[in-house]
Amino acid sequence: MKKISRHWLLAITAIMLVQLGARAERPQYFDLDWKIVEIRHMHPMEDFMNDILDLQYDQIIFEYNSLGPDMKTPVRLTASIAMPTAVYNKQASPRALVLYNQFTTAKHRERASQEPDVEYNLLLNKLQNLIVISPDLYGWTLTEDKPQAFCCPEITGRETSDAWTAAMEILKEKEYDYESLPIINMGYSAGGFSAMAVDKYFNANRKDVKFALTAAGGAPFDPTTVYENYVKTNYTRFPCALPLMVVAYKETYNLPMEYSDIFQEPLASNVENWILSKDYNTWEINGLISEGVKVNQMLTPKGCDYTRVPAKTVYDKFRDNALCGPWPTWQPSATTQYFIFHSKGDTYMMNDVGIEMASYLDDHGCDYESDFYDWGDHVYYAGFVFLARVLLKTELTINDDHAMEILQTLLSNLNQYLEIADFSANAEDDGNNISVKRVRAAVAKASADPDHYYTTNGEPINGTPTQPGIYIKNGKKIIVLSKSSITGEAPTDSDLIFIGDELHDTVGDLNKDGNVSIADIMTLIDMILKK
Repeated sequence: MKKISRHWLLAITAIMLVQLGARAERPQYFDLDWKIVEIRHMHPMEDFMNDILDLQYDQIIFEYNSLGPDMKTPVRLTASIAMPTAVYNKQASPRALVLYNQFTTAKHRERASQEPDVEYNLLLNKLQNLIVISPDLYGWTLTEDKPQAFCCPEITGRETSDAWTAAMEILKEKEYDYESLPIINMGYSAGGFSAMAVDKYFNANRKDVKFALTAAGGAPFDPTTVYENYVKTNYTRFPCALPLMVVAYKETYNLPMEYSDIFQEPLASNVENWILSKDYNTWEINGLISEGVKVNQMLTPKGCDYTRVPAKTVYDKFRDNALCGPWPTWQPSATTQYFIFHSKGDTYMMNDVGIEMASYLDDHGCDYESDFYDWGDHVYYAGFVFLARVLLKTELTINDDHAMEILQTLLSNLNQYLEIADFSANAEDDGNNISVKRVRAAVAKASADPDHYYTTNGEPINGTPTQPGIYIKNGKKIIVLSKSSITGEAPTDSDLIFIGDELHDTVGDLNKDGNVSIADIMTLIDMILKK
């Protein structure tokens, strides 16, 4: 018995030593120790069209423990939970949880817990009653003195996972009814990369969280493709994008190279001042680099040759972190619906990287939809079209009685909100925008002469408009779109499409039997958007 006991004692000791050794090699898991640090009432965009959106919501800002870029060192990070005021006060029920992955930021105080962006604000409209969770991630707020881990998928996934867990614990403690709600995972631009990175991480590590929809738009899903396109085309309208990624990767992964190996002057000597300092936003960095600069004027000859060191060092790390293309092997979810969006007219980043992501989903048997129409450039108007599409898809995902009411409200007011110019109350008439004062004058003229179309300048035209634009007839705004300008196809006899009062008639037709479906209205809105 003594020999057996001694044998078991030695075995147990050996196992404990092995476990201790292994534990020293893997990330430490610890109490999230979340703490609510601020609750604030928000009323953004009050000056937009005399506060027509009436965006009012409450935001819970909290701290939580996670891991730093080395995936071992504990760090303290921040995130936010936001919901329309009626939901916060429990006067209305939440209808879905949204994981909002934030847009590209480069300057102090640009994160959602500090100064929320327009996309974030619009998600919190009073019609949809969504609860929005958004992590600020490493390099911001409490860790703003550190380089951001920009488009680093594993790091983003882990920090977002910890933020999500903390947020769910907060919602539970505050007794919100959330556990059966569908979960929407979304993001645009760098947020689109984060959305797919989070999807990948959660698929591998969070089987308890099921995304009903992952929507990602305008994102560098495969950074190698972005790098190659920049060099091959020698063009980008957004010169700071590639430097932001190169700097983040060098600092995060300690890549063995010098900035002077990759960047030409003045950028090479000013990485600390322009990027790492976080004193400038992306538009300001573009101006410092020089907007309109050719790629071969920004990158050195060595920086343009990603087949050889030192540029190959960056390229190889981009390849290791690619979310699509020939490099990755991860399997997206079989139960999540995916939506990939990238405007054909995007001059910040060519849309073939979006097509590459859609192909990856297709090759892996996923349920996905893609949109690669020419919706204009990266921000105007593609970013807003992406948000509109996601809001509509969210309603289709929720599929409740309230969704029907919301879609009908949106549709019946579409010709009021579908703007191709700035109609805000403070709009100035600079010859390009359409000022409120001028439009009101044109409406007054058109109302007095119901038989003619008027331009927004108040000039009558003979017959029916023959060019795309915004017109006024009988006091109503009519938007004329050109199908060929959107699709790139040759114009046809029916090229011009008029959007106006007939929308109300269409809603009436759909409702005449009382059995209109959300899918019917979604199809109609989708058709109008794609016209």
